[in-house]
Amino acid sequence: MESASPPLQIDRGATVDRIQLDETSWVDVARQFVRSPEALLTTVLEQFTWQESTVWRYEVSMTEPRLNAQVRTHQLPDAVRQAGLHLASKYRVRFDGPDILRYRNGNDSVAFHRDRSMRWLEDTLIGIVVLGEPRPFVLRPHGLGRDDVSSDVDVRPGRGDLIVMGGRAQADWLHAVPKIPRATERVSFTWRWTAKSGPPDESAPYNAARNFGDTGRAGPQRRR
Repeated sequence: MESASPPLQIDRGATVDRIQLDETSWVDVARQFVRSPEALLTTVLEQFTWQESTVWRYEVSMTEPRLNAQVRTHQLPDAVRQAGLHLASKYRVRFDGPDILRYRNGNDSVAFHRDRSMRWLEDTLIGIVVLGEPRPFVLRPHGLGRDDVSSDVDVRPGRGDLIVMGGRAQADWLHAVPKIPRATERVSFTWRWTAKSGPPDESAPYNAARNFGDTGRAGPQRRR
């Protein structure tokens, strides 16, 4: 006798609003996509094993200001597996993931970047389910000055929202979860797909090593 499918814990009929960033880049936003986001957040915080990651930044090994979890597909909560299946069905592609990230407070963050680790950025999809209270998730045109906020778009997801960045959003736009004065726990699940069309991006991805060059420093250092 076959086991019954688990109850649907996502809203497949949630209204999707498309924000057109430019002619070839967009973000889809489905609010309250996960039906019980508070319970799901409690579950993943308690049951997942969270760990730090380090990156090499200008001759210093630095701890990233966020945590990650490595979880096998069969260990994912039903709502997360259902979200992955929904993305594949709606956008008709096979996504990789999910990557799982935890932002413990307002000091945890990720700077403006493009997901260049995908290499082919001309036609991509990145789906993100966000648990926790809403906080900024900002998109900015690539090439603007560091402090130029004139064209920023903040979709501010949380409480089980689903956002999907598509088109040339990784080629022509940056995105960030900036530091804020106060924030409670936030967990995101991220799925990625690329059409592998156009020339591959040859620049270093966000988490690649960065060096000044020969500084004369002796040995690696670590900064938290």
